[in-house]
Amino acid sequence: MMTLIKTISISLFVLVLGRGPSILAQTDEKVNIIHLTGRTLTDSLQPVPYVHIIMVNKKLATASDLKGNYNFPAEVNDTILFRAVGFKYYKLVVRDTFPIRYPYIPIIMEEDTIQLRELVIRPWQGSYERFKQAVLTYKLPVTELDRAQKNLAMMDLKALLINSPPSPTMAFRNTMKVYNDRLYWAGQLPPVNITNPLAWAQFFKALKNGDFKKK
Repeated sequence: MMTLIKTISISLFVLVLGRGPSILAQTDEKVNIIHLTGRTLTDSLQPVPYVHIIMVNKKLATASDLKGNYNFPAEVNDTILFRAVGFKYYKLVVRDTFPIRYPYIPIIMEEDTIQLRELVIRPWQGSYERFKQAVLTYKLPVTELDRAQKNLAMMDLKALLINSPPSPTMAFRNTMKVYNDRLYWAGQLPPVNITNPLAWAQFFKALKNGDFKKK
């Protein structure tokens, strides 16, 4: 019996001793989280608003505010990419060499000069009528922005149609339907809509719109 107890005690001691480094590693891993704060600035220390901040290895993203301030947690060896229109990319690799866990890091964004290809403008070769016809028949290329604006316009139109009052024709049809229902069920009890899902949907919609509030 004593031999069995000693064997169990030694096994537990070896198990705890073996788990010790992993427990310490987990503790160190928690400490490796660093809270980054700072501002995105130009070389003249002017704020750069709404800079896209991308954590490349985690596929997460955030952005700086109107004054260029940013604030987010990161881990050691994370790669942070700062992107803004008109500026070069700024790459930051988080290291464990910060003296404090909440370092303040100003990001200086370098302006990016975009070189456009040469464009030669020559006078129109022909009469004014040919020039007018060419301008009127020219079709602008459809871009992603054009398609997005068209889709948004359709969504706005749909929202207006849903929230708009009924047309005279629709109002007349609804009124005649109510009148015909009253004539059809005259002298008898009308059906109870307590089990009708459409009636419940109309009730909750009217309740949400505040139709039952006192005006």
